[in-house]
Amino acid sequence: MTGWKKTTVALLISITALSIPSALLLTSPDQARAASLPTRLTHTRTALRHARARLRRDRAAYAAALAAAKAPAADTSPAVSTSAATSTSAATSTSAATSPTPSTSPTPSTSPSPAPAPVPTLAQLRREAHRVRVLQKLLATLRHEFVLQRAAAHGNWMPLVRDAAKQDRINAFGLRRLMTLESGGRVNAQNGSFHGLYQYCLSTWHGAWNPWRAQSLYNGEAQIRATALAIKRGWGRQMWPNTYPRAF
Repeated sequence: MTGWKKTTVALLISITALSIPSALLLTSPDQARAASLPTRLTHTRTALRHARARLRRDRAAYAAALAAAKAPAADTSPAVSTSAATSTSAATSTSAATSPTPSTSPTPSTSPSPAPAPVPTLAQLRREAHRVRVLQKLLATLRHEFVLQRAAAHGNWMPLVRDAAKQDRINAFGLRRLMTLESGGRVNAQNGSFHGLYQYCLSTWHGAWNPWRAQSLYNGEAQIRATALAIKRGWGRQMWPNTYPRAF
């Protein structure tokens, strides 16, 4: 495994440790995930702030080290041009050296000088920049999810409908009309053996086709995303024969 892969794996592990243990985006219940979102947002913001500060500090140290490495080469040329001036000034200063004023020699300092901070390497700077980018992407994802969950908590399913329709490249308004025809947008709707926003029966919902089959039938987001996937695969008329033609 290369160094970059090891860094990415370690970063993903550390990001997972920041989250609530049940925060798997597709397998945790809506209420538990929505409750964990503020905590996850806070942890991610803190981690991003620390990573940015560390990156700024390391970049400054790296730039200072580069400037210090270039400084001696820039100062050697004036030393040659002033050699004659220094020789003449040394000759004139010998007469002043015969004055009776006693010379005082500086006493060596006994306090040890602090050890210089280690200079980061270019590879370390790249790893820090990569960590910042990953955290920025994670924060943007969590913010987007927070907006969707907050809207759903108030009965506004349209942001989730748009998000699912965009991912599966289907018509968002058709997906919303299908929900209205099936349940009127009521997440706890029940009609005999059919449940939820899109009125699934247990056997259909728990089929192998559905990546969200472990979720409750009353999980609004899971039903929206599962329905968008089914329509993308061309199963709309088969699964909703009465309402799909009117919705799409």
